[in-house]
Amino acid sequence: MFLAVAELRGFRAAARRLGVTPSAVSQAIRNLEQRIGAPLFSRTTRSVGLTEAGDRLLAHARPAVEMLTAGLDAAKGLGGEISGRLRINAPRPSLPLLVNRLLPEFLELYPNVQLELVGEDRLIDIVEEGFDAGIRLGHFVHMDMVAVWLTPPERFVVVGTPGFLRRYGRPLHPHDVQRFRCILLRQSAHTIDHWQFIVDGERITVGIKGPLTINDVESCIRSTLRSAGLFCLPRSLVMHYLDQGQMETVLDAHSVEVPGLSLYYPSRSQSLPKLRAFIELATKRMRRDFQAGDYLATPAS
Repeated sequence: MFLAVAELRGFRAAARRLGVTPSAVSQAIRNLEQRIGAPLFSRTTRSVGLTEAGDRLLAHARPAVEMLTAGLDAAKGLGGEISGRLRINAPRPSLPLLVNRLLPEFLELYPNVQLELVGEDRLIDIVEEGFDAGIRLGHFVHMDMVAVWLTPPERFVVVGTPGFLRRYGRPLHPHDVQRFRCILLRQSAHTIDHWQFIVDGERITVGIKGPLTINDVESCIRSTLRSAGLFCLPRSLVMHYLDQGQMETVLDAHSVEVPGLSLYYPSRSQSLPKLRAFIELATKRMRRDFQAGDYLATPAS
């Protein structure tokens, strides 16, 4: 009950989630505060907030409950049933790849699992925000995290439409992009105003500028297709448009190779049967080379 009130910032909301009366929640919190000897919440007519004692309890209670839940799930898993809600956080542009390569096979194999795929470009604390695992470019191993690679390494490429390149020409050297209109990607609190290239075996950084900044990769791709400017991103995300001739790459000889996608999760979650099942299927289906239809919004044929 304490965790529900702390997460929802309200006694009535917590009661609705737990299926009990608000008075039952209030009484349980009062009993807990009496046992601790300090108030856990600061209450007003409009809001409920955590006190310092509440903050300290939350920091220890949430991991403890997660470990208990993991233990119960692991015990249930001994019976052979894989079930429960599985929440995966991934970059928004990667969602079509996950859908095309994993669905509906995963749902058919594990009908008792409620899979929730949440697209988000910013790097979040998956434990803090209630996710079982996250997917990101690179090999993330943060604190108590375990990482498993999913897709092959690939190159970041600079792309533009044939019409844009006919009108403005093609950059022949990485520094040339400074005189071209570029589309800038904003991630969280900062804008990516530079691209990286390889020149004479060394990695260099080139500043870029342009009239358009967007915080969504898919919208950046759409803007590139409208000849708004050049854009730099993993090649697999635009492979379909390259195959169709809607986009062309430039500066390929100077492109930087980056690690593929990795799935990462808290080490204490590795006993969860539903997560183990997802990892097993994902590593089988995701590690093959990219195909033109992988990132299309509709299922690949």
